[in-house]
Amino acid sequence: MAFAIIISLSASLFAAEPETQIPLVHRQGTNSTAAGTGILRHDGLWVPQDTMAAMGIQLTDGLKGKGFFLNVNNPAETFDIPALASLAGNSLPLYFPLLKSEGISYFNVTGMEAITQLAVSYEGENAVLTKTGASMSSSLAARTPKPADDGKKISLVWAHVTRFNPDLGAETKINSLGIISPTWFNLTDGMGNVANRASVPYVEAAHKKGYKVWALASNGFSRANTTQLFANRAALNMYVARLLVYAKLYNLDGINIDFESVAESDRDGLVRLMEILTPQLNALGLKSSIDVHVPGNSASSRSHMRGALAQNTDYIMLMAYDEHWRTSKKAGSVASMPWVERAVQNTLAEGVPAEKLVLGVPFYMRRWEETQTADGVKVKGYTLKMADSDAIISSMGLQPVWNDKLGQYFYSYVKNGKTYKVWVEDGTSMARKLALIQKYGLAGAAAWSKGHEKPQIWDVMGSSLAR
Repeated sequence: MAFAIIISLSASLFAAEPETQIPLVHRQGTNSTAAGTGILRHDGLWVPQDTMAAMGIQLTDGLKGKGFFLNVNNPAETFDIPALASLAGNSLPLYFPLLKSEGISYFNVTGMEAITQLAVSYEGENAVLTKTGASMSSSLAARTPKPADDGKKISLVWAHVTRFNPDLGAETKINSLGIISPTWFNLTDGMGNVANRASVPYVEAAHKKGYKVWALASNGFSRANTTQLFANRAALNMYVARLLVYAKLYNLDGINIDFESVAESDRDGLVRLMEILTPQLNALGLKSSIDVHVPGNSASSRSHMRGALAQNTDYIMLMAYDEHWRTSKKAGSVASMPWVERAVQNTLAEGVPAEKLVLGVPFYMRRWEETQTADGVKVKGYTLKMADSDAIISSMGLQPVWNDKLGQYFYSYVKNGKTYKVWVEDGTSMARKLALIQKYGLAGAAAWSKGHEKPQIWDVMGSSLAR
């Protein structure tokens, strides 16, 4: 199949260099014409915007020139999702990322056969783009099969993607990882428009490694956009429609909703979103999940009605970290054991079934800088990866002290007149937190974020979740 060819070819080319220019040929029937030059990357074949236009595919600029809009007519038929007829109507503008090189804007055609009607093949040194009648089902048939449910506890990691996706295929497989959740979809306004950083080759690489992909969809932490979205049923429907389309187009296994900075007055709207979204995802064979704050007396916590959300969502992801936030005026742990266990207990007490509750744990910690001033102690927090903390311990010759009550090591030191304090997250602290999953019969664990951990952490995750 053409799709399989592009994945294998780009993988071999990029073993030597990250980008390769390749001549493009546009074929119509028996006629072939040169169509400029494309770019091959680990994430697919990128074709110039002008070349796409010459082949009858109109892309319009969007979001400050950082992406394209492509309008899809008859989305219910194109994507074989009947609900789109009522959610989106006869037309659905979709946003896609662009690659900018030497002033030229490129569109990634990989996996887009159903909306571009372009098949990609390779002849010699050329990439050949042929107009076809490819359907969504035929496009998906060429993809790597999705990993089957194995009945194990959930083991998920969020992967923070800022603009371009990493080469997941080149990474070593993590045997104890079951689900990866890249931060791909962001709400951009109150009308349900969505910024999209997804990648078919990334999903292909994940599936080949046996990972499922639950793409994260956030509200961009915009309270104003969220309020406007929830006040407009048509906009909310369009938002759901776009998530369903992206989920099918990229062959995802689920969607993870991450709506934060939500006004308390909009908490019913958040439940309504999941009431609409979850049945539609389930109809496609996909899972829904939503990230929630720990129970507490803050406005952020009160905006998440965890019990009501659990009735309309497959999984509740409890963000049991940031006990002490980066801008906290007091130094402390990001996730001490008493605080984490209390968060689990209180979430269960709010009506979230244990079998739906996933414990969120931190792969990071904070180094707190304390400066003595005339007005008292001034505190600044800096995020630390696990390896960063190890480097500090080694370079300063420190001996961290175990605090059994908090379930973690602690160390401090003085440098340039300032005191630094770190409550350590490592394999030992992680094992203590993960033990709560078995104790309370929880669904599994989710960690923020990929790349902040040491490789050994995955052994701890694997053994803790297998018990």
